[in-house]
Amino acid sequence: MHWREVYERGGRLRSYSMGKKMVGKWFVHPDECCLDLPEPDGGCFEVGASGERVVLKPTGLGLAVDGVLRSLAQGE
Repeated sequence: MHWREVYERGGRLRSYSMGKKMVGKWFVHPDECCLDLPEPDGGCFEVGASGERVVLKPTGLGLAVDGVLRSLAQGE
């Protein structure tokens, strides 16, 4: 696993990538999920999901991100 994002209630976002932790916010803006993180990690995305699989496609430039949804154990 090279990255992990934790979307918390209330809009708090914790992002872990290659050993680096960032804290930001997430919010829904019309039909997109937007991440308030430093460039190049932030931005707005169209979201597609099927079961546990999720795809985030940037509304601007960039490649789509494919991932798996998991619930966290209590306390994480």
